[in-house]
Amino acid sequence: MSTIKDVARLAGVSSSTVSRTLTGRVFVDEKTREKVMEAVRALDYHPNAVAKGLREGKSRELAFLVPDINSLYYPMIMKSMERAASERGYTLSLHNCDEQIRREKEILGSLRGRNIGGVLCMSVKDEVTHLLEFQKEEQCPVILINRYLDEALSSVTVDHEAGSYAMTRYLLEKGHRNFVIMLGNLDHERFRERYYGAKRALMEFGIGNGESYFITNIGTIEEAYSLTKNIFSEKAHPDAIFATMDILAIGVYSALASLGLGIPEDVSVVSFDNIFMSRYLNPPLTTYTTEVEAIAEKAINLIAGWGETSRRKELPLEKIRITGAVEERESVKAL
Repeated sequence: MSTIKDVARLAGVSSSTVSRTLTGRVFVDEKTREKVMEAVRALDYHPNAVAKGLREGKSRELAFLVPDINSLYYPMIMKSMERAASERGYTLSLHNCDEQIRREKEILGSLRGRNIGGVLCMSVKDEVTHLLEFQKEEQCPVILINRYLDEALSSVTVDHEAGSYAMTRYLLEKGHRNFVIMLGNLDHERFRERYYGAKRALMEFGIGNGESYFITNIGTIEEAYSLTKNIFSEKAHPDAIFATMDILAIGVYSALASLGLGIPEDVSVVSFDNIFMSRYLNPPLTTYTTEVEAIAEKAINLIAGWGETSRRKELPLEKIRITGAVEERESVKAL
């Protein structure tokens, strides 16, 4: 990584001249400015304004990267994050990654040298080398939100495994034994954790490894709708569905209604996330509350705590899991 001294050496000027050129606070003649900027471009130099701002306790802007602002879940956590940031005196800029890792990397690149006090990221994928590099090079804390990975990045997340275990056990305790568990892509850690949680509950009830219960790679309302239509078009069908995201449950509800099947009299449905509209479905959906307010508060507190003790040479590493709770409503029938 290039330094201000490297730029000064290539441009044939002093480090203070480079600094004056980049800050624009003191007049620098045009010829000198051009030499400095040419060296900056050649070395791909990024002024480390982040570290300086944090040392001085001046950086109050945070960046929040989300996979897709059109999702029904992400706006809920965005609102909680903005509220928590505001309460601690921070501003929050929102960045939509459009479910593309390429876009996530581009956004990080645009944040370099902007005196960002921290980055909160709901990463698109589990491969986060670019986030690690950004944190190290910019000396800017990066916190994964609702993601738990082994890499050296702090994270604040709901306990996905505990939640999936709780919802599966809830169905089992209601007497259901013949049901479907819809999961997202198991390449993502959060869905693997939900798989492990559900599997643990099944095994505790003596249902072997329960592999036949799972259907994976279901990530949209449309996919959940089509899958449900296919499954329940047959005479012999399950008596319950655990859609491991509320957006999937919306597709399930619509498909069952189109088939003339009632919830919960014909089919019980449970889910995970407790998005705003889940309580307004007909009937209201039993789901798992992901405690977005607590996630946001703890994440912002981590950022604030680091800023207040930023003279430490290494960023602290915190891994926080938050246990939610079953939100029992009217979508499950006891057998």
